[in-house]
Amino acid sequence: MAMFAEVVKNFSVADFPELEILDPSSVPALRWGIVGAGDIADVFINTLQKHTKQKIVGIASKTPGKADSLASKYGISKTYSTYEELCGQADVDVIYIATLPNTHLADSLIAINAGKHVLVEKPSAITKSEAEALYGAAKKAGVFAMEAMWSRYLPQATMIRRMVEQGTLGKIELIQVDFGQDNRLIDRLWLPGSSIMQDMGIYPIAFTEQVLGIPTKITATGKLHSPQSEEMAAAIFEYQSGARAVITVSGKSHLPTRASISGTEGVLLVDAPFFTPSGLGLREAVFNGTGPNWSDGTSVNGHEGLCYQANYLAQYVSEGLLESPIHTHEQTIAIIGIGEEIRRQIGVAL
Repeated sequence: MAMFAEVVKNFSVADFPELEILDPSSVPALRWGIVGAGDIADVFINTLQKHTKQKIVGIASKTPGKADSLASKYGISKTYSTYEELCGQADVDVIYIATLPNTHLADSLIAINAGKHVLVEKPSAITKSEAEALYGAAKKAGVFAMEAMWSRYLPQATMIRRMVEQGTLGKIELIQVDFGQDNRLIDRLWLPGSSIMQDMGIYPIAFTEQVLGIPTKITATGKLHSPQSEEMAAAIFEYQSGARAVITVSGKSHLPTRASISGTEGVLLVDAPFFTPSGLGLREAVFNGTGPNWSDGTSVNGHEGLCYQANYLAQYVSEGLLESPIHTHEQTIAIIGIGEEIRRQIGVAL
């Protein structure tokens, strides 16, 4: 035991990479149209106006009065009763798809076929085949398309990726991550065609993917809500390297919603909720190890973190890219495929 203790790293604050945040003034101010006027659209518009230089020029909703109400709240002058009308406007550069996941493909194609770039709220599709169709159409049309996996663009995400790449934690052996919340009153999560695994569980899957990539084997169990939908799921991912990841997702039970990455040299803890701006703890790779903490000290709190992805999208578009280099179409499709496989294993009628 004494010999082992001698090789344990003594971490300090210096082991955290320097914080990187994209300056909102360094990217072009694109003109955004919002398709859908629900809660997530409200949050997105609020944080864009508060934390970016991006411009919202119009909102479309099929529900009478809904676009007008949201536009009035944020001082947006133009509203539309059809998605086609908004996507056809010459003064719109990019469309944010904020509708229900099971309509994302159809709604995105309206924008793509109109020659608009798209940011598609996660999950960008419920099935892998739909995701392939969406991103394939965008590539063919020559427009930028990105899933709104906002956790990928948070300041802490850059730090996590760099620490893994630099070998701060040593060889990664195990990831544990969960997301559980009592969402029984969130109607959209239980509608036909919805999925707890794809809507909530996509966060844990995406977290594991950015560290370990795509698993070679998936073993899952869970509980059904109906023949077509799941209430909860737990899965173990196995990787070519020998590493494992364990995820747990529930739409009816509160879970800590934390994440950890365990390596041979250290353990990285991600504070709850791990997919929002939060904090990191770096610990020695021993029982009850100690080490420094880092907290997100910006003024961007909770779901205001949606702003970061918009700034990165503007930068990528200015560079002439068609997809996000840190959350590519291939990765996006594969992650949705993992969720689909978990659903299949627990008995959802796909």
